Amino acid sequence: MEQHSVIVPDTETQTSGPIRRNANNANVVLSVREGCRTVYESFRNGAMVSPGGACLGWRPLDPNGDAGPYVFMTYNEVLSRIDAVHNALVTRNALPPNEDGLRLLAIYSRNRPEWIVAEQACFASGGATVPLYDTLGADTVEYILLQTGAPTVVCGTPAEVASVLAVAAACPRLGLVVCVEPFTEELVGTARSKGVALVSFDELESEGRRMLRRLPHSPPSPGCVATFCYTSGTTGSPKGALLTHQSLIASVASVEQAGILELDSEDIHFSYLPLPHVFERLVQVNIFASGAAVGFYQGNPLKLVEDLQALRPTIFPSVPRVLNRIYDKIMAGVAAAGGSKEALFRRALASKVEGLRRGQLKHWLWDRLIFNTVKAGLGLDRLKVMATGSAPIAPPVLDFFRCMLGCDVFEGYGQTEGCAAATITAPGDFSSGHVGPPVPCVEIKLIDVPDMGYRHTDTWHGGDQDGMPCVGRGEIVYRGPVAFTGYYKMPEKTAETIDKDGWLYSGDIGLWTLSGNLKIIDRKKNIFKLAQGEYVAAEKIENVLTTSPLIGQAFVYGDSLQSYLVAVIVPDEETAAARFGQGDTFNLAAACAAPGSELWQAITEEVATRSSEAKLAGFETVRKFILEPAPFSVEEGLLTPTFKIKRQAVEAKYKGAIDALYATPVSAAGPRSSL
Repeated sequence: MEQHSVIVPDTETQTSGPIRRNANNANVVLSVREGCRTVYESFRNGAMVSPGGACLGWRPLDPNGDAGPYVFMTYNEVLSRIDAVHNALVTRNALPPNEDGLRLLAIYSRNRPEWIVAEQACFASGGATVPLYDTLGADTVEYILLQTGAPTVVCGTPAEVASVLAVAAACPRLGLVVCVEPFTEELVGTARSKGVALVSFDELESEGRRMLRRLPHSPPSPGCVATFCYTSGTTGSPKGALLTHQSLIASVASVEQAGILELDSEDIHFSYLPLPHVFERLVQVNIFASGAAVGFYQGNPLKLVEDLQALRPTIFPSVPRVLNRIYDKIMAGVAAAGGSKEALFRRALASKVEGLRRGQLKHWLWDRLIFNTVKAGLGLDRLKVMATGSAPIAPPVLDFFRCMLGCDVFEGYGQTEGCAAATITAPGDFSSGHVGPPVPCVEIKLIDVPDMGYRHTDTWHGGDQDGMPCVGRGEIVYRGPVAFTGYYKMPEKTAETIDKDGWLYSGDIGLWTLSGNLKIIDRKKNIFKLAQGEYVAAEKIENVLTTSPLIGQAFVYGDSLQSYLVAVIVPDEETAAARFGQGDTFNLAAACAAPGSELWQAITEEVATRSSEAKLAGFETVRKFILEPAPFSVEEGLLTPTFKIKRQAVEAKYKGAIDALYATPVSAAGPRSSL
């Protein structure tokens, strides 16, 4: 059996397994392309490789709001804009150092060309960026601006400007706000009244261009902080993870060394994952270092497929949340077609899945007859590679995309604190259910978690009949140049996450497969103990439940006073309407309010079936739930900007309903509605 990771001899201890490294390449490389060691240098390298080539693209809107074809700026044009903005920032002294000597530029906007221009101009000034998700509310914006002391904020829209100005009084260092989209004189007056200058991005550029020369740059060194990545804050205040240029470049280099991406100036990346998240940032660092192009989405998640069709990218990183929806929609369409069409599709898919097990991505008949048409309809007919991360992806979904696309679809594992790069599946390995071996510059070991029954000496995972052999289980800890330097102004939290030897504690539970791949099996963080003493990882169970096309979101709850789990489940309205609607009408709220409805019965069956298929223990199975028709949202404060559940907020909102579920014995009451 081919081994994808190798053991470092004499590294096992009484409480931890041996250190493992990538089997094919364990070299530590701290540069990309022609010796580039910073994000600043890597962008400039792309401009040398492809000075007149496409760099940043977008779809202009007509007066009716309809998007036209993609329009691109060249690398030389983008460099000219970067130099102009840098000139203006320096002349205005817009990035004075904070108390820690950091020159910080906050960027509060969705993905757009100006985001990249602003960041590179900041790097040219020796500064670092503080990205803010465009979905953040004023309270979180205030927290981050106050903690960092960022004096200048680049906003995308007037609404984002208003959020910044609403907290300006609490942020004494704030002096300049720059807005990309048009704004009113009234907003200028509001800013002035708060002692803040408000200018347009165009005006800032024009100021810099009027200087007729480029002011000297102050490029960062590899050890300088490149960016703050604020973690989600699912159980408390967000934490600002400090990522250096070296850690970002090392992460990109390790993916290259693993043979995942071989990019050139003809490649095009579709940018829709939020730039404040490290996953998207890493992809773009690699794209720009290669002289390749980035096409930005319109900003409307409902028009992603429309934008894909217009761009036809060659690179498409994604996340399970998006891929699951595409998969569910395609499979629902197949089921609706029925008859011979459905039978043919399922036969083709089964044949290609069988081919994957033999190392074959393509099929001469099924690709031409079925799958080429499907991927062309999604705008993915030119795709060279897809990568997925940020959450586990179900093996059937991963298999489907490999079959449909006929190209490598890699699954990776990492965290913000490790620059998103800890493991990634190996090229040519089309097996599923794992996240691959360590990337070349990372070492990984598993630490015993005796309270949860995981030890590095374990040789079996699961039940006697349905388990799998393994080579140790435990908490995943890893180290390497990809690791962050700490949480800004949070030394205690930093010490909880990374130790003196550089080991980063993930909070995830994993096992080593017999082939040396890492498999994520549980979660140490966000666990709680039930009354009978069993430990439960809520996120693991939520991931199981949401594999059902009928379940859009799930929040699992339990505590030490109760012996079983309950949940708040949000049905997927589109799937529910297709299954239970009559004609064009379907009232989700009414169906959720009627415990005897077909929807209730179907979700009850889905909870039982999915739990059984995932081999959940009895105490891990949800015994009661409520149905909530309104999805958890960022705007309501129930989700983080990366769509993770804010557990305390959801628990507070549904406390009454949860208490009601526990008020009657489990054997005497069925599911209850929250309405």
